[in-house]
Amino acid sequence: MKILRSILHMTKSLLLYEWNDKRVIMGFLTGMTVPFFWLKNFLNYVVSTGEPVNILEAFLVVEHEYKTVMFLVLGWFLIVSDAPFINGNTCYCLYRTKKRNWNLAMAFYILAQAALYTAAVALPMVLASLPWSFAGEMWSNPVYILSQDYNMNRSAAYGISFLQQDLMRGMNVPEAFAATALCFFLYLVLMGLILYTCNLLLGGIWGIVIAFIVHVGGFELPFSGHAGLALMEYARPGNFADSGGVHLGQPVAVMAILAAVLVMVECIFIDKVDFKEEVQG
Repeated sequence: MKILRSILHMTKSLLLYEWNDKRVIMGFLTGMTVPFFWLKNFLNYVVSTGEPVNILEAFLVVEHEYKTVMFLVLGWFLIVSDAPFINGNTCYCLYRTKKRNWNLAMAFYILAQAALYTAAVALPMVLASLPWSFAGEMWSNPVYILSQDYNMNRSAAYGISFLQQDLMRGMNVPEAFAATALCFFLYLVLMGLILYTCNLLLGGIWGIVIAFIVHVGGFELPFSGHAGLALMEYARPGNFADSGGVHLGQPVAVMAILAAVLVMVECIFIDKVDFKEEVQG
């Protein structure tokens, strides 16, 4: 219990320290504003129908737009780009605790920031759609019509698509919202841990380079017939919905296992990291 309190204290201290950094603030502002390109298109479509939508549907539609996650994660990379988060307090913390405990605190920090970033992305879209929305579990008629737009006429006219009929059949709106937020959150955690692990063990800019390649590869691989290797696809639960329901366990399990493996790798090799060299660098 004492170890857990120590880890949580280090996590809290790092959160407070990082929130004074303009880089982190810019990252959050990027995540909050980037979706408004697609949100504006969706709201223009909603206004043209003259019918209200569910208050949570804006986030669902925008997050499932295949280009959105590609750009949303750029703000996240800005937030975690300074990994392994070495500052003036690091050596002091390491004197008082083990390197593995410090490493777990960094993993907790990534989890906490990913949760905050997910909320920062979703909440503005919910608030922006308030004038045209209702609360409840039902899917709206405008979104249902959009899900049937297989000839892409409305997509071409309004710049937004949502071909997710299987997701709509398998879940109500709050369930789909929770599933989408969870998958997006786990994808952020995974990208953050890839960046952190590579920066920690390889040094230099390798973390951001490798994480960026993995992320961009998730956009390109589906077009070459390798969608199963595209981690970005796991950020949208609609990709795992079919006539049999929404198979949420697959994306959640894959991302959670990969994240756990990365933390284990960090714990195994953390003793070999020269923190004095990191601080001086």
